[in-house]
Amino acid sequence: MPTELRRLIFTEEELQAALVNYALRSNLHMPNASIQSLLVEKKEGLSVTLHFAATEDGDSRDVEFSEPHVAAAIILFCRVQEIPVPRDAVKVLSHEKNTIAMMMQLHHGDQPKVAPEAAKETVEDAKSESAAAEASDRIEPD
Repeated sequence: MPTELRRLIFTEEELQAALVNYALRSNLHMPNASIQSLLVEKKEGLSVTLHFAATEDGDSRDVEFSEPHVAAAIILFCRVQEIPVPRDAVKVLSHEKNTIAMMMQLHHGDQPKVAPEAAKETVEDAKSESAAAEASDRIEPD
C-alpha cells in the first residue's frame, strides 16, 4: 500500500508563537519580558532556546525547550491553525538555521497489529514517563 509523506516548515516567528502558546497552556513559567531571539540547536535531540530581554533588574533569561516539548508545541500550533496532522503518522523534527520542519509519514492500508498486552504495556510506560518528564521539565522562575 502507498506511503504518504508530508513536510511542514515553520518560520522562526511561527515557532516562537507555537512555543509561547504551548508554555501558556502548559502552565510553564516564562519571564515577563519580550523575546529578543530564538536559537534552534541539535544537542541531545533538537532544542529551542528563547532568549528574553533584560528585566528592570538587569537580568536576562533563557528558556530552553527540549525536543518533546517542541514537538508538542508544533502539534498544538497546527491544531490552533487548523492544519491537519494525522494522529497515526510517524513524526520527525529537523532544523535548518532557525526554522523547524516536521516530516510526517503515514502508511495507508494494512499495517502490522500490536498485541493487546504489548499495547497496554506501552501506554502504561508512556504515561509514567510523561508524568516524570512533566514534573522535571517545569520551568521555574529564578
